[in-house]
Amino acid sequence: PQVWENAEQFTPERFGPGKRNPAMAFIPFGGGSRSCIGSAFGLMEARLTIGRILRQYDLEPLNASKIHIHMGATLEPRPGVLMRVVANRKSDK
Repeated sequence: PQVWENAEQFTPERFGPGKRNPAMAFIPFGGGSRSCIGSAFGLMEARLTIGRILRQYDLEPLNASKIHIHMGATLEPRPGVLMRVVANRKSDK
């Protein structure tokens, strides 16, 4: 909430082309001299994979109200994210 307006809302447009975000507001691969050397590949892979999944399937979270964020060696949802996955009709198989 101190960085984003409506912080709990899923708003990928925050990171769209031409958007300027506060420093260190989004650091999925760490930052500074110890940042992950695979970050560019990881972000590219995520875009391709997520794009393909969302083109073919509709996803519905089943336990969204029970999920909380846990910070260990990595940031992860606990107890996990349960989803209903349904093939959509607009699929370009």
